[in-house]
Amino acid sequence: MKAFYFLIIFSIFVTSSNLMGEEKLNDASHKIFLNEIQNELKIFRIEYDQKGASIRQFFNNSILLINISSRRNNFEEVIMLSIGVIGKYLANRINEAVISKTRVFIPTVVEVNCNAPFSREDINILTSLDSKILIQFGNGHISAQELWSVAKNSVTSSINVINNDSSPNEFIADIDFENMISTRIALEGKSNPRLSSILSTAMKASWVPGLESKLEKMLVSHLKDNHSDLMGKVMREKISDEQMLRIGKKFLEHIQKPYDQIQLSHTIDSLKYVWKGNKYPADLDIYYKKYREEHGL
Repeated sequence: MKAFYFLIIFSIFVTSSNLMGEEKLNDASHKIFLNEIQNELKIFRIEYDQKGASIRQFFNNSILLINISSRRNNFEEVIMLSIGVIGKYLANRINEAVISKTRVFIPTVVEVNCNAPFSREDINILTSLDSKILIQFGNGHISAQELWSVAKNSVTSSINVINNDSSPNEFIADIDFENMISTRIALEGKSNPRLSSILSTAMKASWVPGLESKLEKMLVSHLKDNHSDLMGKVMREKISDEQMLRIGKKFLEHIQKPYDQIQLSHTIDSLKYVWKGNKYPADLDIYYKKYREEHGL
């Protein structure tokens, strides 16, 4: 494989980013970003709360929150339109940055909080999505139906104000790192015949009852046997089964796609990771160079 991409060039952007817990971010570039997002929503006549929009840091992840409003019976349409608009904007933003080789801000997580009338009170419907899935939609790699399927599974609701501290464990982990690792594994494994049995099982998982749990165990086992040392070196800590499964599911999703789509996803994931002030892990290149030599790939 060619020297691993131009991504290492971006490792010169090494500004410290050791924020822990939750912190609201208010610098000028983020205000410009929020204004641009809201301008996109305005074009589609989506009602939004300009003062309620924010970007906050939660452990390793930056979280964009947009507050919108809907009527009683069209909140699904308004939520879908909003996340679609944001996805298109993020995809265009990062694609332009790749071409011009400039650094831009891309949030790790996008939260859309929709306020809708419900009986005598209003209800808040919160949709929380990895920005990666929105960028995939923006680039045309997944359909609107696939995006909505993911969005529906992330929805939480409250008659009162949404509790921002109720984020799932995945939000505490470094989502951009997990995305970068999973796409790199998929990229390296795309032409690897040793993965044929996993892929064969994966293709059946969507329609064979009871196969999903077997596949999950298979994925965790495969990653433990083949990549636990690598992940330990890169992350500097032991990987839990829960995190291993998340990475495995992302890997499985990507490896079924064309090579050029995987390569673009990995480029985007790596840039998002590096732009947060990290270096692209040299251990990834070292590991896979040795792996390919050992297996004649």
